[in-house]
Amino acid sequence: MTTTEFLQLLFSGIVTLSTVVYSVLTWKLVSETRRMREFQITPDINVYFERSEADASFIHIIFKNSGQGYAKNVKFEIVKNFEHYDNEIWDLKNTGIMQKELESFYSNQSVKYYFTDLSKNNKQKIADYLEIGATFQDINNKKYKKRIKLSLLEFSGTGIMTPPDNYIGRIAHELKELKILLKEIFEKK
Repeated sequence: MTTTEFLQLLFSGIVTLSTVVYSVLTWKLVSETRRMREFQITPDINVYFERSEADASFIHIIFKNSGQGYAKNVKFEIVKNFEHYDNEIWDLKNTGIMQKELESFYSNQSVKYYFTDLSKNNKQKIADYLEIGATFQDINNKKYKKRIKLSLLEFSGTGIMTPPDNYIGRIAHELKELKILLKEIFEKK
């Protein structure tokens, strides 16, 4: 084998190896791009409890699409209902979201319902739980199923500070105090 033939063989090997490495890197990039695209179209339906801003004993239930993708044919069902509603009108089974399938549920869209007041029958409510099933599809008709178990136990031992620790709450608190003082002044006259 001559030097020229050897150099040609060496360069051919280097080009072949470079092509293989380039192909592997391209395959990884395409796979990553595919996963990113799938993430961008995937809905993520969540259900959770949230305290009311105005009164910390009021609890709301939030249904939200936290994913980046649009959800369609969203159906919720109560697997295990909460048994300590303050009144039957607050029963979750009576809400529109439980009675009718949602044709569309956009990214970051949420629906909020009053759920209960923790200042009444607190121990019984905290011992109980709610379980909800959710079925939905993404824009490619891929089906998803989820079961969400919610408990009010996470709110046990928490409360609100007086005066509140945020600016908006502090303003509202001070306005309430001013209102009381003004009422006292006008009643003395």
